[in-house]
Amino acid sequence: MGDAVEALFISACSEENTTCSVQDLRTGTDLMKYKGGGNAQHHSLAMLGLNYVLAANTMKPLLHVWPINKQEQMSSLRFVLPGKANAMALTPDGAYLIVGIQENIYIWHMNTGRMLNTLSKHYQAITCLRFTDNGEHFISAGKDGAVLVWDLTFSIAPLDNGSQEGSEPLYSFNDHGLAVTDLHTGIGGIRSYLYTVSLDRCCKVYDLNGGIMLLSIVFPVALHSVVVNRMETSIYVGSAEGKAFVFHNWRAPRMKEYHLEEEKAQAFIGHTVGKPITSLALTMNAQQMVSAGDDKQVCVWDVVSRQLMKSIPQNGVITNLRIRLLSPAVFQPQHKQPQLFADSLKRMISPPDPNDYIDLLITTEYPKKRGKPKRNFNKCNLDPENNRRLQKMHHINLGEDDDAINLNEETLESSEQSPKEDVPSYVGVDEEDYGEADTNSPSVQKLIAENRLLKKENVLVAENMAKYLRYLANLSKNVKAPPERNRKKARKN
Repeated sequence: MGDAVEALFISACSEENTTCSVQDLRTGTDLMKYKGGGNAQHHSLAMLGLNYVLAANTMKPLLHVWPINKQEQMSSLRFVLPGKANAMALTPDGAYLIVGIQENIYIWHMNTGRMLNTLSKHYQAITCLRFTDNGEHFISAGKDGAVLVWDLTFSIAPLDNGSQEGSEPLYSFNDHGLAVTDLHTGIGGIRSYLYTVSLDRCCKVYDLNGGIMLLSIVFPVALHSVVVNRMETSIYVGSAEGKAFVFHNWRAPRMKEYHLEEEKAQAFIGHTVGKPITSLALTMNAQQMVSAGDDKQVCVWDVVSRQLMKSIPQNGVITNLRIRLLSPAVFQPQHKQPQLFADSLKRMISPPDPNDYIDLLITTEYPKKRGKPKRNFNKCNLDPENNRRLQKMHHINLGEDDDAINLNEETLESSEQSPKEDVPSYVGVDEEDYGEADTNSPSVQKLIAENRLLKKENVLVAENMAKYLRYLANLSKNVKAPPERNRKKARKN
């Protein structure tokens, strides 16, 4: 990775045959062009590792796939969708694909091509889909202003008990008044923060672990895109007026809704006025921000000074923008990519296959709740005297009453771990006489007496605490409010 570069994957709507182009962020040179897929839909460009590039067609119900080192798409497969895709997302490991078609979410298993489930909880068309960084949950947003958080496990494998738990979202946020245009998830899976922007001029921050909204930032204009640095200290949003704004989390006020005035807003000015900024991305070190939109330009900014460093013109309206750290050697044509998915996607939900499940044989009954671990004092090679004392402590640890403890000879013999040869100091001593004398030894009797004393002390402490609480309760009932004259004197003092 010594020659690794930050590559820009850009999809633009143009009359040319190029669907997506790859450019070096530092030099601006072309690294690869993917052709033959038409125009890519907004929020529908994804990468399967460093092997394949996927994009959904904006006019047809097709999903195009290119090997990362070839300009032409794969001719051996054809991904036909049930309808025109509005948004698309892949799990980080590339195992599952979710596609938003109108107000429905379709889930496929990429390795087999099986359709696993369809989810229908939005009332209007879906606008964007995102997975968490660990791929266990995904978020959907639509034109109805709803933001839904889904559990991938329950969505692809609903329970067979007749419940609708698999078809219900984990969280449902309905705080936006207009269509949600973009969203971003932080690091940490379900314990991360979720950032959403909408045409209602609001950027909202949610805690996915608790399912609550933490902050709502109201900007002067409608918002179309959002991105957050890895430390999640700065939020960058793209507006409908051709300006990008930044809001610093460490300056967040102590209120749930904050209105950011246009005079105080820190803006990145350089795009064409009146053209929305629909895509934002940050470099690996978060020192530069890349923005693109309807003005057919890709702008690179310095985040500290908010100065425009360079502008890369494109041939059409830009719909998707991604930054990946890779080596230019991956684009060499001699490399052959592995087949990581099926030849086609099923258009109907496939019935469950017995080979998809693993049978577990449970031979013991597990407790319903987590029990207290019990100490085992038998795994010790000690002399008979210390062995008998440990047995006594073992019974006390199990909570048995002292009077019920009876160390007979069978218990003592079974608990002995070391032979008599290992303890020469006790050679020649009769075991029965010794055990009978040791049961009533002063040391054991002392331990029993101390244990009983501790129990009595605990009972006394509990009784005194109960008496004190009753005293406080009676005292609060009998206390009368001071007269008004005394209150005034207290205030003067």
